[in-house]
Amino acid sequence: MMAREKYILVNHYCQNSHIEDTFIMQLQEYGLISFEEKQNNIFIDEKDISEIERLFRLHHDLGINFEGLDAIKQMLKRMQKLENELTLLQKKLRLYE
Repeated sequence: MMAREKYILVNHYCQNSHIEDTFIMQLQEYGLISFEEKQNNIFIDEKDISEIERLFRLHHDLGINFEGLDAIKQMLKRMQKLENELTLLQKKLRLYE
């Protein structure tokens, strides 16, 4: 069962953020975000809000299409993984110094 306090109704979010619900739906179609559907309402996880806003700025301000957004998101995910690995390796190296 979904915890209500963690989820925001898409219609409510769109009204307050001035981001169109069609943009949210397209993000979901491209697999850039996920949402929960319950009783004919669509909810987004509050932890995805900053990601939605970042993707909206890239799309709206820079004109990046959804394929480009997907590529950027994948590259950022890979960079984060590499940064985590680098940090781990640096910690291991300090043990041998």
